[in-house]
Amino acid sequence: MQQGAVDALTKMSRYLRSLKRFHVDADTVTDAVLSTGQNIGFLHHTALSVQRPDKVRAVVSGQARHRGFVYDGKTFTLYEQSQGKRFYSQVGAPPTIDALIRDIDEKYQVGMPLADLFYWGMDPDDAAQLRSALFIGLDRVGGEWCNHYAYQQPDVDWELWISAGSRPLPCRFVITDTSQPSRPRHSVNYRWNVNPTFPAGTFTYTAPAGAQRIEMRPPSAATQDEPVAGGQR
Repeated sequence: MQQGAVDALTKMSRYLRSLKRFHVDADTVTDAVLSTGQNIGFLHHTALSVQRPDKVRAVVSGQARHRGFVYDGKTFTLYEQSQGKRFYSQVGAPPTIDALIRDIDEKYQVGMPLADLFYWGMDPDDAAQLRSALFIGLDRVGGEWCNHYAYQQPDVDWELWISAGSRPLPCRFVITDTSQPSRPRHSVNYRWNVNPTFPAGTFTYTAPAGAQRIEMRPPSAATQDEPVAGGQR
């Protein structure tokens, strides 16, 4: 357990939470485990725009699906387009991004994309759950020098590459589920803009023609023949 590796997490998360506005593009590969035991990787691209304390837009594309999250400080919108069908849901929302993330997770099991690393260290149990924390060395990710760290928690191994410059931004993240024999992984590569200019309307949702509005309810409330927003990660 190297204290420097633990401190690197805290420093990174504090810096991320200090950013008033940013845009990040992330390419992810997420394993699904087939009944044969083989891991199959699914590719997604996420574009996340944030203006603190109360504006978010996230667009996730992949697997012939296009879904998004829009928050304007008063209303949260979840929308999806797949196979020519368009759906969206809207609910009243808390006045800050931090409160929104907790609210939609607790009520609807909806997770804001890429949010996890921002909140490291806010729960005192975060560091206590680590079984090991190691600095591996310098590595290049997307042409940028990054410090490579490795961590272990119960049932989870994960690696994090953090920019070695003055801005400790995450460059790459890999998490492995060690509780399953096939050890499925989720990996993310990030590209950051910490001084973006957002066009007018970035944080406003306008339903396209033909889009169907549906009720946002917890997944447990859904019926088999009724489309209900919620339970998306």
